[in-house]
Amino acid sequence: MVQSIKHGTPLALCTLLLISLTFIYLLSGESPSLSILTMTRKLYHSKSSLAIDTSMYRDELETALDGASMANKTVIITIVNRAYTEGDKPMLDIFLDGFWLGENTRQLTNHLLIVAVDQTAFERCRFLRLHCYWLKTEGEDFANEKTFMSKDFIKMMWKRTRFLGDVLQRGYNFVFTVSQF
Repeated sequence: MVQSIKHGTPLALCTLLLISLTFIYLLSGESPSLSILTMTRKLYHSKSSLAIDTSMYRDELETALDGASMANKTVIITIVNRAYTEGDKPMLDIFLDGFWLGENTRQLTNHLLIVAVDQTAFERCRFLRLHCYWLKTEGEDFANEKTFMSKDFIKMMWKRTRFLGDVLQRGYNFVFTVSQF
Protein backbone atom coordinates (compact mmCIF):
# COMPACT_ATOMS: atom_id res chain seq x y z
CA MET A 1 0.00 0.00 0.00
CA VAL A 2 2.88 2.36 0.79
CA GLN A 3 4.35 1.63 -2.62
CA SER A 4 1.07 2.57 -4.44
CA ILE A 5 1.02 5.92 -2.63
CA LYS A 6 4.55 6.62 -3.81
CA HIS A 7 3.58 5.87 -7.42
CA GLY A 8 0.54 8.18 -7.22
CA THR A 9 2.47 11.08 -5.67
CA PRO A 10 4.07 12.37 -8.92
CA LEU A 11 0.68 12.27 -10.63
CA ALA A 12 -0.91 14.28 -7.81
CA LEU A 13 1.95 16.80 -7.86
CA CYS A 14 1.71 17.17 -11.65
CA THR A 15 -2.05 17.71 -11.38
CA LEU A 16 -1.57 20.32 -8.67
CA LEU A 17 1.12 22.04 -10.75
CA LEU A 18 -1.13 22.04 -13.83
CA ILE A 19 -4.03 23.54 -11.84
CA SER A 20 -1.71 26.19 -10.38
CA LEU A 21 -0.33 27.14 -13.79
CA THR A 22 -3.83 27.32 -15.23
CA PHE A 23 -4.88 29.54 -12.33
CA ILE A 24 -1.87 31.82 -12.86
CA TYR A 25 -2.57 32.02 -16.60
CA LEU A 26 -6.22 32.96 -16.02
CA LEU A 27 -5.26 35.70 -13.58
CA SER A 28 -2.54 37.12 -15.78
CA GLY A 29 -5.08 38.34 -18.37
CA GLU A 30 -3.37 40.16 -21.23
CA SER A 31 0.11 40.30 -19.75
CA PRO A 32 1.63 36.84 -19.14
CA SER A 33 4.65 38.42 -17.46
CA LEU A 34 2.79 39.47 -14.31
CA SER A 35 4.37 38.47 -11.05
CA ILE A 36 2.68 36.17 -8.58
CA LEU A 37 2.42 39.11 -6.16
CA THR A 38 0.52 41.17 -8.75
CA MET A 39 -1.79 38.26 -9.51
CA THR A 40 -2.43 37.69 -5.82
CA ARG A 41 -3.37 41.36 -5.42
CA LYS A 42 -5.62 41.12 -8.47
CA LEU A 43 -7.40 38.11 -6.99
CA TYR A 44 -7.65 39.67 -3.53
CA HIS A 45 -9.10 42.96 -4.80
CA SER A 46 -11.46 41.49 -7.38
CA LYS A 47 -15.12 41.83 -6.44
CA SER A 48 -16.37 38.71 -8.17
CA SER A 49 -15.50 35.07 -8.15
CA LEU A 50 -13.52 33.63 -11.04
CA ALA A 51 -16.07 30.89 -11.65
CA ILE A 52 -19.30 32.90 -11.24
CA ASP A 53 -20.37 36.07 -12.98
CA THR A 54 -21.97 37.92 -10.06
CA SER A 55 -23.23 40.80 -12.23
CA MET A 56 -26.36 38.79 -12.95
CA TYR A 57 -27.16 38.58 -9.23
CA ARG A 58 -27.81 42.26 -8.59
CA ASP A 59 -30.24 43.11 -5.84
CA GLU A 60 -33.24 45.42 -6.10
CA LEU A 61 -31.43 48.42 -4.64
CA GLU A 62 -28.55 48.11 -7.12
CA THR A 63 -31.05 47.87 -9.97
CA ALA A 64 -32.95 50.95 -8.75
CA LEU A 65 -29.75 52.97 -8.24
CA ASP A 66 -28.40 51.99 -11.64
CA GLY A 67 -31.68 52.98 -13.32
CA ALA A 68 -31.81 56.38 -11.65
CA SER A 69 -28.15 57.34 -11.63
CA MET A 70 -26.43 59.85 -13.86
CA ALA A 71 -23.30 58.91 -15.83
CA ASN A 72 -21.15 59.83 -12.80
CA LYS A 73 -23.25 57.55 -10.51
CA THR A 74 -25.10 60.44 -8.85
CA VAL A 75 -28.72 59.99 -7.87
CA ILE A 76 -31.32 62.23 -6.22
CA ILE A 77 -32.97 60.41 -3.30
CA THR A 78 -36.07 61.16 -1.29
CA ILE A 79 -37.81 58.90 1.22
CA VAL A 80 -41.60 58.84 1.46
CA ASN A 81 -44.33 56.99 3.31
CA ARG A 82 -48.09 56.56 2.93
CA ALA A 83 -48.86 59.97 4.43
CA TYR A 84 -46.90 61.66 1.62
CA THR A 85 -48.60 59.71 -1.18
CA GLU A 86 -52.30 59.82 -0.29
CA GLY A 87 -54.93 62.51 -0.61
CA ASP A 88 -56.20 64.96 -3.23
CA LYS A 89 -52.84 66.67 -3.68
CA PRO A 90 -50.28 64.60 -1.77
CA MET A 91 -46.91 65.98 -0.72
CA LEU A 92 -45.18 63.69 -3.22
CA ASP A 93 -47.08 65.36 -6.08
CA ILE A 94 -46.18 68.81 -4.79
CA PHE A 95 -42.55 67.70 -4.56
CA LEU A 96 -42.64 66.41 -8.15
CA ASP A 97 -44.26 69.65 -9.35
CA GLY A 98 -41.02 71.39 -8.43
CA PHE A 99 -39.22 69.27 -11.03
CA TRP A 100 -41.94 69.65 -13.65
CA LEU A 101 -42.48 73.38 -13.27
CA GLY A 102 -38.93 74.52 -12.49
CA GLU A 103 -36.59 75.92 -15.11
CA ASN A 104 -34.52 73.16 -16.74
CA THR A 105 -35.33 70.69 -13.95
CA ARG A 106 -37.73 68.28 -15.67
CA GLN A 107 -34.93 65.94 -16.81
CA LEU A 108 -33.81 65.57 -13.19
CA THR A 109 -36.80 63.30 -12.56
CA ASN A 110 -34.90 60.69 -14.61
CA HIS A 111 -32.34 60.65 -11.80
CA LEU A 112 -34.77 60.73 -8.89
CA LEU A 113 -35.06 57.63 -6.72
CA ILE A 114 -38.15 57.51 -4.54
CA VAL A 115 -37.51 55.31 -1.52
CA ALA A 116 -40.80 54.06 -0.10
CA VAL A 117 -41.02 52.73 3.44
CA ASP A 118 -44.41 51.10 3.03
CA GLN A 119 -46.42 49.32 0.35
CA THR A 120 -48.82 52.22 -0.31
CA ALA A 121 -45.99 54.65 -1.02
CA PHE A 122 -44.23 52.07 -3.20
CA GLU A 123 -47.36 51.39 -5.24
CA ARG A 124 -47.95 55.13 -5.75
CA CYS A 125 -44.37 55.56 -6.92
CA ARG A 126 -44.72 52.67 -9.39
CA PHE A 127 -48.02 54.13 -10.62
CA LEU A 128 -46.22 57.41 -11.39
CA ARG A 129 -43.59 55.40 -13.33
CA LEU A 130 -40.69 56.75 -11.33
CA HIS A 131 -37.55 54.99 -10.14
CA CYS A 132 -38.71 53.32 -6.94
CA TYR A 133 -37.21 51.25 -4.18
CA TRP A 134 -39.07 49.71 -1.26
CA LEU A 135 -36.99 50.03 1.91
CA LYS A 136 -38.50 47.13 3.81
CA THR A 137 -38.52 47.50 7.56
CA GLU A 138 -39.00 44.21 9.35
CA GLY A 139 -41.18 44.63 12.41
CA GLU A 140 -41.34 48.40 12.07
CA ASP A 141 -44.24 50.45 10.74
CA PHE A 142 -43.06 53.70 9.21
CA ALA A 143 -46.27 54.30 7.25
CA ASN A 144 -47.47 56.99 9.64
CA GLU A 145 -45.94 60.19 10.93
CA LYS A 146 -43.64 59.82 13.93
CA THR A 147 -43.39 62.38 16.71
CA PHE A 148 -40.09 64.26 16.64
CA MET A 149 -37.43 62.59 18.85
CA SER A 150 -39.74 59.74 19.88
CA LYS A 151 -38.31 56.22 20.01
CA ASP A 152 -39.93 55.37 16.65
CA PHE A 153 -38.66 58.63 15.12
CA ILE A 154 -35.09 57.78 16.19
CA LYS A 155 -35.42 54.26 14.72
CA MET A 156 -36.69 55.75 11.49
CA MET A 157 -33.78 58.20 11.27
CA TRP A 158 -31.23 55.43 11.89
CA LYS A 159 -32.86 53.25 9.24
CA ARG A 160 -32.58 56.17 6.80
CA THR A 161 -28.95 56.83 7.75
CA ARG A 162 -27.98 53.16 7.33
CA PHE A 163 -29.73 53.12 3.95
CA LEU A 164 -27.81 56.19 2.77
CA GLY A 165 -24.58 54.60 4.02
CA ASP A 166 -25.38 51.51 1.94
CA VAL A 167 -25.82 53.73 -1.13
CA LEU A 168 -22.38 55.26 -0.52
CA GLN A 169 -20.78 51.85 0.01
CA ARG A 170 -22.07 50.81 -3.40
CA GLY A 171 -20.09 53.65 -4.97
CA TYR A 172 -22.93 56.07 -5.67
CA ASN A 173 -23.11 59.79 -4.94
CA PHE A 174 -26.42 61.26 -3.92
CA VAL A 175 -28.33 64.43 -3.31
CA PHE A 176 -30.72 63.67 -0.49
CA THR A 177 -33.92 65.66 -0.27
CA VAL A 178 -35.49 65.67 3.13
CA SER A 179 -39.19 65.04 3.19
CA GLN A 180 -39.98 64.43 6.80
CA PHE A 181 -42.20 61.40 7.06
